Amino acid sequence: MRKLLVGVSALVLAGALAGAAVHAQVPRGNEYEGEVSSRTYAPVTKRTKIPTKETFIPLSNNANAVMLEPVTPDPQRSKFVLLITHPEHINNFDYFIAPQMASRGYRVMMVNYYGNEVIYEEYLAPLAAAVKYLRGLPDVQKIVMTGHSGGGAVLTYYQDVAENGAKACNGPERMYPCKGKIVEALPPVDGVMNLDARAGVVERLVTLDPAITNEHPNVRNAALDLFDPKNGFDPKTKSGTYTPAFEKAYLKAQAERQRKLIADAKARLALIEAGKGLYQDDEPFIYAGSSLHTNDGAALTLSDVKLLSKTHAPHLLLKADGTRPVQIVPTTYGGLTQPEEEDRLGYTTQEVTVRNFLSYLAMDVGPDYNITEDRITGVNWRSVANSLPGNAQGVHVPSLFMAGTCASHVVYLETAYDLSPAADKEFVAVEGANHAFAACKPEYGDPTTKAFDYVDSWLMKPGRF
Repeated sequence: MRKLLVGVSALVLAGALAGAAVHAQVPRGNEYEGEVSSRTYAPVTKRTKIPTKETFIPLSNNANAVMLEPVTPDPQRSKFVLLITHPEHINNFDYFIAPQMASRGYRVMMVNYYGNEVIYEEYLAPLAAAVKYLRGLPDVQKIVMTGHSGGGAVLTYYQDVAENGAKACNGPERMYPCKGKIVEALPPVDGVMNLDARAGVVERLVTLDPAITNEHPNVRNAALDLFDPKNGFDPKTKSGTYTPAFEKAYLKAQAERQRKLIADAKARLALIEAGKGLYQDDEPFIYAGSSLHTNDGAALTLSDVKLLSKTHAPHLLLKADGTRPVQIVPTTYGGLTQPEEEDRLGYTTQEVTVRNFLSYLAMDVGPDYNITEDRITGVNWRSVANSLPGNAQGVHVPSLFMAGTCASHVVYLETAYDLSPAADKEFVAVEGANHAFAACKPEYGDPTTKAFDYVDSWLMKPGRF
């Protein structure tokens, strides 16, 4: 009886919070507008095309889950559970993917984690509890991690460690190696899907503003000012056309600032661990000129729309007219920079701790760091756990990488696809789909249905699982 009451009260609370989660899952900007950010809240069971039910599942003292599933099990699809989570304390019980896939006959588990989110390996224990719970259900045969947005890096990190143990996260390349016992003997899952998943912290790295310093965030170096019309910026279109010399100098200075931040954090961690820090366990680490939403900040990639504007290899493209050519995939989004917010504390300043920075944000870059129209190079993808391209290198189960062409993750997802060692892997793009797989323009029709119908066909391919 107590468990039942806990479950009922938690579902009531989830319903009350879910309206906020609708907006939390999809940040501001034309890349993200659509079904998820504009609709009025309705319970997930009311947004499925078939009768469904929800079950509340306590996982631990700081994590729980909700299972959405068809009332009448599908003979094949109900044997699968798609596992969803997202960091940043988002209420995942309202995740928009769940009603889409439950309507097609699948079970979907949505996991909430309420811990501190200081160290990336915190996510491992609640996800392990979720997987163990699902393995204990007699009619569940396959578990597939389903990562969207920031959930992609979290779920691939779990699978990387589950497949490879501690060596996946404590190598010399790591800025903050894993240390807990949880990294051993994690139960792996059977497949991974990255549905317009973010690449992770690299999308913070590319927003780091080299035109300022922490000491003087309101004083800009004109020679490195992305938003100065003299350097090629157009305030009307919020985009820029820059010279190769400017972009080279900009990226060089950006890399140098990132390396300095990492060196500072490492030095402060050494003092903390020697008992000479400001506090005995951790201390504040604050720096200006970053991004809290990844679709703002001083990112060349959001201003110069030719950068990261297409894949470097041909891939399947689900076009609005119903055709499915294999071709170089172009992106279809415009300039996204927001210079009017560069001097706002809440948008561009990282207020974290030393350990949090090193665990989440300390993406290492080399002297060959560069961004072109179809690649990003010179990044040590495995230097932090918050890295989809890094984590994908340790994942061998069947893997799907799906990108919306109206979002900014096409090339990042192709990079993760390229680095994946999975024998069964696939990259597919959905024309005109934004980050929520809604149409960014009316002429793109219904990319939502195209995307999730394709996910269904990928899961049901004979012999895959």
